[in-house]
Parts: sequence; structure tokens; C-alpha cells
Amino acid sequence: MLQQVGAKAYSIHRPPAWRAAGDAKQQVLALKPRSDAGDGLATYEIELVVRDCRNLISGEPEASWQAMRRAGMRPDPDFLSKLEVRLGECVALSQDPALYRAPWLARAAEQGSVEAQLLYGIDVRTAVGAASAEELAEREEDVLAWRETSLRYLQALADGGNVEALSGLQSVHEHGYRTVKDPVAAYAYGQVLQRLSPTFWSDALLAESRQALSLDQQRMAAEQAEAIYRRCCMLPGPSD
Repeated sequence: MLQQVGAKAYSIHRPPAWRAAGDAKQQVLALKPRSDAGDGLATYEIELVVRDCRNLISGEPEASWQAMRRAGMRPDPDFLSKLEVRLGECVALSQDPALYRAPWLARAAEQGSVEAQLLYGIDVRTAVGAASAEELAEREEDVLAWRETSLRYLQALADGGNVEALSGLQSVHEHGYRTVKDPVAAYAYGQVLQRLSPTFWSDALLAESRQALSLDQQRMAAEQAEAIYRRCCMLPGPSD
């Protein structure tokens, strides 16, 4: 679901339920012809089905249920039996490596799915196909390629007006994640987000970022913010 923010910018939302009830492998097979034809949305929906099953299979439902009880919560008394049903729906899929281990996230991102490109930049393990943190640490070249690709996705999405990508680039530049720290660029992206809506970036956050900058850096950030805003959030004029 797209939520328009001004003339060009937009935010994207998906309901929290990833997978409908039913056999997960059949759900994947139903979507696969569209995925094979290059439909990024279908490929991303396959990724969500596989991800849901992967999370169910690798989780510890009994421990989670007991933890909720210890915390004073009242979990659904049928929680475990319902989970057993959902796990059963994943059995056939988990036993088909060609479907269960395929790089659906990377493929969906390559096919242009906005949601996949955003998730690609967050979930490095799935993006590069590493089964564990240990394996990920051994695949330095793949991680470097992921950094470059994820930044390229974020930049293209931000230029197209995606608010989540703008926020992602603000964080990337502020914390130096995937690139060197750049407080000027981080402040510039914060200004753009705040200009779109204070709900995206508050005055308090903007003031906190500004305190670390000199007056010259603040001027540079203002120029960068204007350029970013023109790219991301303004429709081209008749002469553009």
C-alpha cells in the first residue's frame, strides 16, 4: 500500500500478516510463473512465504509461549496448536531446496520490487545467502558487493521519492554503516525528512544533529538538502 507524501514522495506499507493459511509450497508454486516472467512483486511475495516458514522452523515456540506467560501476558491458549498447523504447512516447502534455498530476496530486488530493495539493505544474511553469522564473516567479497548494491538501491529509491530510503540514507551517513560517516549528509537528509513531515524527522532530532556541525557545514547541508529535495520530492517543471 502506497501513501503519498506531497507531490512525488511516498511511503510504502504492508499488512503484518505475511502468509495466508494453506500449504506454503503450493503458494510458492502459484506465484512462480509470474516470478519467472520478471514480476518483482510476485518474487517478493515468494520471499515472504519462505521467510515465514524459515522463521517458524528456526524459532522456539514453546520458549516464546512460556516467556509471554512469565511476563504476565495472556497468550492465546491455542497458540502452540495453531503454530503446529502453520509448521505443518511449511513441511513440503522446507523439503524442496530448489524453492526453500533460492535467492528470492536478491532476485526480487533485481526485478525492481521496492519492498525487496529496502529489505535487501537490512537483511545482509539473506541477501548474500549466508546460512549463519559465521558463514557471513567468511564471505567478505560478497558483503562488500552487498554494501555497494544496497546503497545503489537506497539512492535510486530515495531519488524516486521513497521515504523509507531517505530515512535509510540518513542513518547510513549518521552511523557510517556501509559507508564512511558523513554528518553533513546525515543532517541534509534529516532536513529533507523534516520538510516532508515532522513525523518523519522531528525538530528535536534536527537540532541534535545541528549541534555537531559548524556554520559552514550547516550551509553545506542546506545546499545538499535542497538538491536532495528537488530530486526526491518535486515533480519536474515544464522546462525540465
